[in-house]
Amino acid sequence: MTQLRPGGMQSALFSGTALVVGALAIYLVYTIHTRYTFSLQSPVKVHFQSPLVVSRRAENRTVAAEAQTDQLHSLNAYQQYACRKFGPACRVALAIQRAENPTGKCEIYHYNSDGTLDWGYFQINTVHLKRRGLNLRDLLDCKANIDFAYQLYLESHGFTAWSTYNNGAYRRMLRQ
Repeated sequence: MTQLRPGGMQSALFSGTALVVGALAIYLVYTIHTRYTFSLQSPVKVHFQSPLVVSRRAENRTVAAEAQTDQLHSLNAYQQYACRKFGPACRVALAIQRAENPTGKCEIYHYNSDGTLDWGYFQINTVHLKRRGLNLRDLLDCKANIDFAYQLYLESHGFTAWSTYNNGAYRRMLRQ
């Protein structure tokens, strides 16, 4: 018959508890990873923000996977957010975004020959600043920019608000 030495029961209890806690931690990490995507961003901007962006993964994994193959790398948090907004049109939306803004930066602008400016992630034109409740700060915030791009998409029943869609330049961003 084997006898436990003094403290052996405590050691076994501690080991068992550590095993259960470790298994729970692995399960939580796996669950979070399957539902969310994490992307690093520069922590230094005009205003301070977290260098980590967390966004739920796109619900339709097939559409997101197709969009991901166009880029040859995983979708970042903003691309995942755009996929959730645009749904089945995600692939075309991200191709337009990359054609309009190849760097994928949020706080970026581009001068147009007609004197207007395009701002932010989806390069929203300044003509839309006339809308009630929309301001430049909104266009420089990635999520707000994506939200407004989706609103334009719904209002125009497609992507006709973007020149890269109308002239077909977005097609270069799609892998066949």
